[in-house]
Amino acid sequence: MIITIFSEDEFAKRSIIALNLAAHCAQSQRRVLLADATSLQYALGWNTRRRAAGAKQKITVRGSVDLESDLENPASYYRVHYPETVVDADGSDARNTNAALVVTDVLVIPVHSRQDCNRQALIERIEAARLFNPALRILVVEVQSISAFGAGANTETSPAQALAKEILTATLAETVIHEWIDDRRIFDRGLSVFEASPRNERAVAEIEDLYLEIAQARSQPVEQAANSLAILHALQRRTQEKELCHVGIDVLQPQPGRIDSAG
Repeated sequence: MIITIFSEDEFAKRSIIALNLAAHCAQSQRRVLLADATSLQYALGWNTRRRAAGAKQKITVRGSVDLESDLENPASYYRVHYPETVVDADGSDARNTNAALVVTDVLVIPVHSRQDCNRQALIERIEAARLFNPALRILVVEVQSISAFGAGANTETSPAQALAKEILTATLAETVIHEWIDDRRIFDRGLSVFEASPRNERAVAEIEDLYLEIAQARSQPVEQAANSLAILHALQRRTQEKELCHVGIDVLQPQPGRIDSAG
């Protein structure tokens, strides 16, 4: 299964979710690949610190070099040897992000409760991906801040819920991922929530529950009516973009018999 964690919002805890999901897969002795398609190479940096710390869990981490061809080729070494692949993508590298979306089984979109994302641009990108990957499943996950006293932040409106309603066939995850006080410390040490000492059992449970929802989303059939409508939207948008481009070119062309008022 290929899971892509995608968000352009740095407050959405995207990379930490990605590496913890990879660590969860490694817990079950499954071969797992963590692909870093971010501009700041969060996962690669985490892996460097991880090796220095002598972490025991085996997680293969790779960067974006040749990632597009390796993801799109079912016979590539990585596709054949790693039954579980987690892609950390922030949209900075459009080619690798698009390549991931084309082959992704489940797209996980973390949305912070206090940060409203650019929903329209995100929706358009996902609908375009459906043209090449009509079986794409989408899971929107809410990320909440948490206080030193363990209370989650309460918000009257949820950006995650709003996004899930606007993306056709998307599902809002029941699992809520919290921003824990020790998140940064664990990340900076090259560890996952499964290896931290002492373990934050609530953080561990959130990742385990999220993975179960991802696996469930993967096994569910795609709602054909909504999926067909999403593909239709993408086709209509592409047609409109081509028409606008064509009109723009025509306007620039000199017209026969036209006299420039400035001349």
